[in-house]
Amino acid sequence: MAKLVTFDVWGTLLPVEPAVKTVVDVLYKSLGGRVPYQTLQALVGERRRVMKLLRREKHEVVPPLFVLLEIKKQLRERGIFAQFDAYQVQDAVDEAVSRLEVSPFEDALEALKGAKNEGYRVGIISNVLFWRSRATRRLLESLGVAQLVDLQIYADDVGYVKPSIQIFEAAKTLLLGDVVPDVYLHIGDDFYEDFLGALMAGYGAVLVDRNGKYGKKDLVESIPCRAYIAKSLKSLPLILHEAENCSTPA
Repeated sequence: MAKLVTFDVWGTLLPVEPAVKTVVDVLYKSLGGRVPYQTLQALVGERRRVMKLLRREKHEVVPPLFVLLEIKKQLRERGIFAQFDAYQVQDAVDEAVSRLEVSPFEDALEALKGAKNEGYRVGIISNVLFWRSRATRRLLESLGVAQLVDLQIYADDVGYVKPSIQIFEAAKTLLLGDVVPDVYLHIGDDFYEDFLGALMAGYGAVLVDRNGKYGKKDLVESIPCRAYIAKSLKSLPLILHEAENCSTPA
């Protein structure tokens, strides 16, 4: 049986809030404190929302450097002419994120190990926003996560972004070649990029709903054999078992 499972990184394996805060910290330092921290915090938050909307509606890959240039433009439009070198800031953001003092979610490492032990090919599919994929790769290496997966694929690597069908297809091909998987589940915390993206690509999806936004139960099978909503990755062994049973002829 050919079995494949892919994971999102930020919000699924690692908390994203410390990384976003780091972006604000780097910008604040680069501007020498000439722009209020709260202003930069609001701009970063606004730009994050805008870029996620663009990914959802247009499936556009936006390089992190372009996002920083947009923040620079927003500052000018607000009458704030404090300058920063976008290239230098990009390198500083990447470096800071790669050295971030953060731990994987408690259930994340066990989920990765469990999938490997059950004979799954395990991959990572992640978008980029303020930092390039090299920063995430270095961080996952230092945290011991990279050693638990067979492949990492990022939007700035392949030119496709979740929820595009192509990025899921690229992961499948790189992990399994021409083999059609009996089970392929993608796991992530974003309803549009991860959950609907995987379903639109024709594969199974697991939405990690840590805050109970989509329901109160620990695990819900929202589409039989295809779509699951789980409050924790601790439910993954049960989900994998159910998915395998669905693919086994009666």
